[in-house]
Amino acid sequence: GAPSRIEWLMGTPLVSLVVQRLTVDEFGVKRQALGVVANVLQAFQADPRPSTAGWAASLVYEHGAVAPLVALLDVHDADVLRVALHASGGVLAAGEQLARSSRGGVCSNPFTLPFAEAFGVEKLEELQQHPNPAVGRRAAALLDRYFGGVGDAMDASEDAAAADGCAFTGGGEGREPRAVYVF
Repeated sequence: GAPSRIEWLMGTPLVSLVVQRLTVDEFGVKRQALGVVANVLQAFQADPRPSTAGWAASLVYEHGAVAPLVALLDVHDADVLRVALHASGGVLAAGEQLARSSRGGVCSNPFTLPFAEAFGVEKLEELQQHPNPAVGRRAAALLDRYFGGVGDAMDASEDAAAADGCAFTGGGEGREPRAVYVF
């Protein structure tokens, strides 16, 4: 949808309900909720205003979406994995924009540690061997960009978070290709 409509949506209690649906047992409901979260993140990344991507990702993060997004990296459906990887990348990209815009760009990404704590790094490492080459390439790209490739990325995220002491209040614009996810 249009950024103005999604901005309105973000101000309602519906976001919490959608994020909660990411954790329900029925796979079809999870797929639909994932599509909504991915579209919300994508709409804000496409918005030309510099603060919107970080703001949207912060709200998604505040509603507890990181762990359920990471949990969806365990599914065997390549379409769901593709969207979950894209949504995870959207959150991490927005965190990178937040880090660049705070304290002269000396802050660390505020979303890498929660992603790593939810075992996201391990899941990305496993997905590099996925039978679908597009899934494997996307997982490798996320590892390389946000976690420095292979290694103990969680320790690096913890060290950076502890060292910089930054507070985040708004972000930047993402540059991933625009896509709308419909299952």
